[in-house]
Order: sequence, then structure tokens, then C-alpha cells
Amino acid sequence: MDKNTLLAVVLSGAIMVIWYTVFPPPEPPPREYADSIEQENQENIKLKPQSKQFEDESSKLSTSSTLTSIAEVDSSLPSKEVILENDNYRLVLDTRGGIGKSLQLKNFKHTKPRLTLSTWFPFLTSFLGPDYKDEVTEENRVQMFGNHLDEIPPFFQEFKGDPNTTSLFQNTVFAASEDYAVYDGENGNPTLKLTSPIVNGIQMIKTFEAVPDSYILNYSVQLINRSREIKPLKALYFFGEQRLSDNGGGMHQVSHEGPVFFFDESLQTESTDNIENELTVTMMKWLGVEDQYFIGAVAPETPVRNGFFRAGMYFPESQFQARGERKLSPYFGVALPPTDLKPNLQVESNFKLYYGPKADEELVKFGYKLEMSHDMTLEVLAGPLLDLLRFIYGLVGNYGVAIIILTIIVRLVLFPLTYKGMKSMKRMQQLTPRMKKLQEKYKNNKEKLNKEMMDLYRKNKVNPLGGCLPLLLQIPVFFALYSSLSSAVELRHAPFIFWISDLSQPDGLGITPLLMGVSMYIQQKMTPQTAMMDSTQVKIMQMLPFIFTVFSFTFPSGLTMYWVTSNVLSIAQQQIINRIKTPEMQD
Repeated sequence: MDKNTLLAVVLSGAIMVIWYTVFPPPEPPPREYADSIEQENQENIKLKPQSKQFEDESSKLSTSSTLTSIAEVDSSLPSKEVILENDNYRLVLDTRGGIGKSLQLKNFKHTKPRLTLSTWFPFLTSFLGPDYKDEVTEENRVQMFGNHLDEIPPFFQEFKGDPNTTSLFQNTVFAASEDYAVYDGENGNPTLKLTSPIVNGIQMIKTFEAVPDSYILNYSVQLINRSREIKPLKALYFFGEQRLSDNGGGMHQVSHEGPVFFFDESLQTESTDNIENELTVTMMKWLGVEDQYFIGAVAPETPVRNGFFRAGMYFPESQFQARGERKLSPYFGVALPPTDLKPNLQVESNFKLYYGPKADEELVKFGYKLEMSHDMTLEVLAGPLLDLLRFIYGLVGNYGVAIIILTIIVRLVLFPLTYKGMKSMKRMQQLTPRMKKLQEKYKNNKEKLNKEMMDLYRKNKVNPLGGCLPLLLQIPVFFALYSSLSSAVELRHAPFIFWISDLSQPDGLGITPLLMGVSMYIQQKMTPQTAMMDSTQVKIMQMLPFIFTVFSFTFPSGLTMYWVTSNVLSIAQQQIINRIKTPEMQD
């Protein structure tokens, strides 16, 4: 492989790494999905007559069994917060409107203090991220509800074409079955029921059930016609907005953020910027909003054909955002098929919700192929590599050490290819003087030059592509490792040693990026030069360690550690190759 080919391979790899790191693949354009719910089949509606027992229970919670007017809905009644909790999350609901106030993940902190140069040089905050001295949320837990779009809180409902009823339910105080429901290991799944008074002839009952040992929340809504006339209903249910990112303004986000859904047995993602008014999806198994490590999703368990995404504007309160800068945030929901609800009948809708980490073992519990949301580049390689990383962590108890061991294992497995490639490059280096002579001799006869060079290769048993192909075969492995380390929620807030307290954040002191740059420079100097380069090519090659060092300042430190370890092993391998004597070249 001549130097021009080698240079092309190196530059191609560099460009791919930089491009996919700094400029993730663009979001696909929105697909055209059916956006009309008017044509839904009425048979998909679940209609049930109300039992006498249910009527008796309901009458205790409402002041009248007849149609309630606006004046009869007392929006000044005191509301309260009620709590539903299991081992993994804590859901707080407001009885006014029956909406979600917060859903905190008990096992994940929102931020973690770390040592960074931005502590002393604030202008570096947008580059390296903050030091996270201050707690961002209550008890500093991950908050799955952003709470920055006040007009559409989680578990809010809208009656399309009937803003009066929508507003009345928004201000109505629901009666709660209990104030605090928590899993105790004995009395079944903790459940909270919120029951509304009769509003414009409609009564609403919301039931929340926490599934133990999971991040699953079962949710059902009953709309009951308590009047003596038919009620046309077009109900929309909302499940939450994008949670506020915890990267604090850093530049290392590498995964998709925003709307995601599962349609036609494949994962579909959309850009929030593509949502103008409403993005409607149909026949989906589930839909939700995601970021690098967490996802909120809903799977309808009663026939609901239409889901949708909308986006709202908000002003970030973070000190790391530009003052006055408005941001766009997505939220998601479903639209029930329109129905003419007859007296004493109900529409019941059941949903399975997931608010939690993109951890494979938890996503599998949910079903509906939600594990597909943990999307990785070259997953056929990235998945096993991530499983191996978890296995190693189980043995050593430190993800930093596990990354180093994983890198060593990968390099050992690839050593035969690496050895063959380096050996071929060394042989090509030995041929460089002879090739130069041939180029001078036949500079005006390309056909003769190519013939003589092929004869030279054949006599010395050198394959000109021998050094190139093994390197190309390693590129998929590199990107698979890069993808698995970037998306592993296990690395989030995982410490290594000394100043590296969070492997998912950049090295705040820049030590590992500098080590990466130095090791890359040494590796470059040790790599055999197989062809003459002009001055421009030489300058480009000399700049590569510097360019990669700058970009690695924004990489999660776990990725930078992998790169440093890989470079050190490459240097060791090159030392071994350089000590091996090769046969003399034949003219």
C-alpha cells in the first residue's frame, strides 16, 4: 500500500470519527402518516355499562347526578399532592386536574460534582461542561418530567373542539383513593385512583398502578357519561415532555434526542425541529421522547390508532444557556377515536408507560420491543461488546478498569490482522527506494511503470493492499466500540480514579485528551512511511494528533480512555514489529 493510499485511509477514518462525533447523522425527514382520527372505526371503542356499585361509589364523589354547569365546578377547592412509589421511581400527582407533577428516578442522580477547568475559567463551560456544584433538582434525582411546558403537563387531557370542558377538567379537583401508595412487598401493586366530579355530564377516573421492580407504570382512564344525552367525545391524552438535559451546556452529546416511535417493526426517530404544529403517527406499537440515556414511552393496550408529537417553546433556566434564548421541547400523546358516548356508558383506555433508563434488561421487561430504543451503530458488534464490558465490570467493579481490559481483549483478538498489516507496511517501506527509482526511470511511461512495480511486488511476495485491508477491517470494530460506550447508561456518573469521577462526562482537566494526542503523535512517528509525500500531505498528517486532541476534549472520558489505551497498545505492537527482521528485498 503506497503512502497516498495510506494517507487516504487515515484521513477517511479521521473524517468519519470527527463527522459522526460532532455532526451526528441528520434526522430523517418526517414521514407522511395518516393524520385524521375522524375515520377511526367506532368498534375500537371500549364501551361498558356502569354497574350499580360503581354508580353508588361515584355519587359520593359528586354533588349532582345531572349535567354540571360552569358555576357548579368549584375551582377554588384545595388541591393536594399524592404519591405513588416503588423501588425505582416516585410519582407525584396533583389532584387539581389529576396531572403529573414529577417522576423522579430514585437510583439515578441528575448531576454529579466533578473537577474541571471551567471552575476557574468560566468561559470554558460551554466546551468542557460545568462542575455541577449545585443540585439542579429536588434531592438531585433524574426528573423524567421536564416541567418547563406548563400548559401540557403529563396526564393532562384535551377534548378536541370543546375547550370549555377541557378547561373545566383542568381546574377540577379529583378525589384521591389515598395520599400515599408504596410497594411493601405484600399487598400487591400500589395503586392510586383519582375520581373527578361530574363536569358537563362527564366523569373521569384515572388509575395509576406502579409495577414493582421495574420502571413500568400502568395507567387507565375512564370517561363516563353521567348525563341523559349522547356526548360526542374526541379525547387526547398527554404523557409528558422531553426531560431537561443534564449535560449542562457541554458539547459531548452524541445520541438522538427527541421524538421516537416503533412503527412497522422498525425504530423511527424524528427531529424536534421538524415538528411545526403536530406530527401524527399511526399504527405504532409505542411512542415517546428520548435522550442519550433515558426514555419516556407509552404503549396503548386498548385500540388506539393515532399518536402524535407536538413541541412547545420555553426559556431555559440553566445558567449555562444564553440569557433570553428560547428552546423547543417535544411532548407526546395519543388521540382516542371519536365516539358518541351514550348515557351510562364509559370509554376505557389502558396504557403501559415506561419512564426510565435505556438499560436493556429494563426495556425488555416492558415488552413491545422497547429495547430497540437503545439504538447503537453496528449493533451486531456493539451489543456483544457492551455485554462483555458489563461482564468485566462484574469482575473488577470499576468501569474505567473494565474499559481498559475490554480494549486489551479487542486488540488481542485483532492482533493477527494488525500484525499482518504492520508487517506488510514495513515491507512496503523497504521497497520505497526501489519504487522511487522506478518512478524516476519510467515517469513518462505509466504502463511500463505499473508493470515494473507489479513485478517488484511479485518477486518480494508483497501485497500492496496487505497493509490497508487489515486496517479497514478494524474500522467497524472501532465504531461499534464507540457507539456502545457512548450509549451505555452504566457509564453515566461511573467513577474511574482521582479526577475522573464521571466516565460519561469529558475529562474536565484535559489530561486524558492530552495523553491521547501525545500517544497518537508517537504512533504516527513510528508508523512506516511507504511513499514520498508533498509538503501539504506532510502538514496534514502532522496536524491530525492536534485535531483529534481538540475534539477529544469534548468526548466522554470513557471514550478518551479507550482511545488512549488503544494507542498505547498500538505503540507496543509497532515496537514488536520493528524488532522483527524481514528478508532482504529482491530487485
